Amino acid sequence: MSKNLHDYLIVMSYAILSILLAHPSTPPELGNKTTSNEGFEMREKLRSMGITTPSLISISDNLLVEEFVPGGNLLEALSNGRNFSLAFAAGIITGRLHKSGYSFTDNKSQNFLVGSPSKVLRTDLAFIKKNDSVFAKSMDIASFLGSLLCLDIGKYKVIENAFYEGYYSEAKTPIPYLSIPLRNILGFGLSLSSNWIVNVFLDSAKLMSNRRKFGFSVKSP
Repeated sequence: MSKNLHDYLIVMSYAILSILLAHPSTPPELGNKTTSNEGFEMREKLRSMGITTPSLISISDNLLVEEFVPGGNLLEALSNGRNFSLAFAAGIITGRLHKSGYSFTDNKSQNFLVGSPSKVLRTDLAFIKKNDSVFAKSMDIASFLGSLLCLDIGKYKVIENAFYEGYYSEAKTPIPYLSIPLRNILGFGLSLSSNWIVNVFLDSAKLMSNRRKFGFSVKSP
């Protein structure tokens, strides 16, 4: 899939889902804005929030070069049994961004890179935008968890809980309620695995446990 088509599908999915779930939300911009978001200024802004990104080597409209991060992406690391505290770190990063009034839009686990054994960096910054709506925050949480529904349910539950713990430790707000149906919808496309069915339909008890522990926000801002 070409990058242009990939970006277009993200924007269209965002707009359509926001309407279907009765939370109409302006989708992120395409074009020059995506290039600008990958640049030095945005990376410095994220650094001030406590969010680490790979060092940017060069950038143009057609080419982006970042430092090499040897640990691969977070989905690969978690699939291979790496420390589940990495999911806690991803929750912290997501919570810090939301606390600052921004959202990633495309927050799948493949967009987190593993540096040192406990260091997680955020790459693919194209769709960051100033938006702290319930839908925007729900999309971030849902796209992260949905991308992990391919894992077996035992592993997924531990990862989900670690992510929630990390998120709540920073955001200090209930988990946005729309993240649950959005996780199930996005997981179908992001996970491409029979485990998606197991995790969606056998996870109700865990969801109730997380509801008691973290709460679920049901109010729009």
